Amino acid sequence: MYKLSSEHIRQRLLLSMLIIIVSLLFLSVPLIVSSYQIYQKADRALTEISALRAVADLANKISRERAPANNVMSSNADEFAANKQKLQSYRQEVDAQIEQTIRILNKAGFPVQAQQLSSQLIVSLQQGRQAVDAYAALNRSERHSSQLDHAIKQMFGAWDSCRFILKNVLEHSEGKGTDVSEYYTLILILADLRDQAGRVASNIMAAVAFNEKIPEDNLARSLQTQHQAKYLWGVVNTIQPEQGKTPEYLALHEQVKTQFLDKGIPTVTALINQSLHDQAYSLTGTQLTGVMVDKFATVVNLQTYILDYSVRVAQSEKRQAQQQFILTLMVALICLITAIFTMIYARNGVIKPLIKARNAILSLAQHQVAEYGPLSDDPETLMGAIKKLKQVLKQRDALEFQLRNVANTDNLTGVSNRLALDEYIQYVEKKPEGFTQTGLIIFDIDDFKQVNDSFGHIVGDEVIRLVAEKLQFNVRTSDLLVRYGGDEFLVLIDDVNSQDALVVANKILQDIGRSDFYIAEINENIQISVSAGVAIGAASWMGLLEKADRSLFQAKENGKNKVAG
Repeated sequence: MYKLSSEHIRQRLLLSMLIIIVSLLFLSVPLIVSSYQIYQKADRALTEISALRAVADLANKISRERAPANNVMSSNADEFAANKQKLQSYRQEVDAQIEQTIRILNKAGFPVQAQQLSSQLIVSLQQGRQAVDAYAALNRSERHSSQLDHAIKQMFGAWDSCRFILKNVLEHSEGKGTDVSEYYTLILILADLRDQAGRVASNIMAAVAFNEKIPEDNLARSLQTQHQAKYLWGVVNTIQPEQGKTPEYLALHEQVKTQFLDKGIPTVTALINQSLHDQAYSLTGTQLTGVMVDKFATVVNLQTYILDYSVRVAQSEKRQAQQQFILTLMVALICLITAIFTMIYARNGVIKPLIKARNAILSLAQHQVAEYGPLSDDPETLMGAIKKLKQVLKQRDALEFQLRNVANTDNLTGVSNRLALDEYIQYVEKKPEGFTQTGLIIFDIDDFKQVNDSFGHIVGDEVIRLVAEKLQFNVRTSDLLVRYGGDEFLVLIDDVNSQDALVVANKILQDIGRSDFYIAEINENIQISVSAGVAIGAASWMGLLEKADRSLFQAKENGKNKVAG
């Protein structure tokens, strides 16, 4: 048994709540940390995908510089000035995008890659531009196809440097394992597809521009890039996540097939066949550039869509991770606050009242001890105080029961007396239905006066006692059996109909009628019979009693040992 002193209560309450709070912290802190780490990873993935997109856009921009560069190098005298101006304007856009991409990489935590962009890419791009400008500065009579092809290859080198940086950013990304990381490799493949699409025509540009037979090396490279472009187009659709295959994506993917694969590549293939068969080219170098720019614009559109979609996926993942983190944090805080509030409530709303109740119980128990004697229970424990009071109340209830039993019990027979009947009458009168559903059976011992006259009152009392035993044996505990007069008994039954009441009365009559009553005082068996009057329902007790009494009178008139009702 635990001592419930105030100090012990406070200590145990504090210890219990500390255990609960520590347990909550033990469960919630790892969840919060894990949720926050997922959020940080999603945030990092968004930053990285934005950086990858910036580098991919730059690679696309540099790749597209080959088109105005090819126009300058393959244009005639009338077109040269305008094409030169377009190339210079485009180069300014590329330079501005390089600076912007460097800032994005530094901000995204890729300083090494930003440095590579400043050094390697700019140097490679400058070399390519110098080769283009050197070729464009030559007199037309001094130009030849190998010089043009060299300038085109130098521009390829600039794109290769940009692709190296793109791959380097991807390899050093920390957001792997998130939903958006599925797009990392896809972005690199799209960049390759965009470049291969541009190289398909660039590899034969010099020969077409000079109306010469395509060199075998250029021919091999062109065929290789065609095959590579077709392969990458299929890979893109394979690794694209199913949830990313939206109607817009499918339409753009189909456009790449219909415009670039089915129309653009066959255009280059036709020029290759013309070269192989020593036929005149159907397009000039400038015309070839114009035709192919329109065709692989579909590749650019697909790349742009997937880049934009991957950013939206990263933003959505970050938003969900943030919401999950906030929800986890709020639930943990609510649990902790609830635990603390419960501790305060238990202290003020439960423990303190229990202490007051203990003191009140002890006070009450001590007040009653004087009457019932001292008890040995520890007065400092609540359970002891309750037990002490229960013993006191038990003693009091036992005494009250004895007193009530004595008052309500007939001394001779042990059944209820008229005082108990009065209490029952008061109880029934308070019920809404009153006595309307109450059954009453009056039993009267036949010729009881002759028993008294023949054997004396002592034998008469013994007969009354034996008849009472028979009645007790045949009625239910829920029924009320009352000794109403000298040899008259009442049986009151709740919620009974006439038929059932008559059955009970007849059963008792038969049981008494076939029994021999042994009287020890005279050492003889005597035969006893009773008559019964049955009544069911009345407006009042007196009305019910009068109905039963008339039935009893009728039974007596019918020859006794009868039931009437």
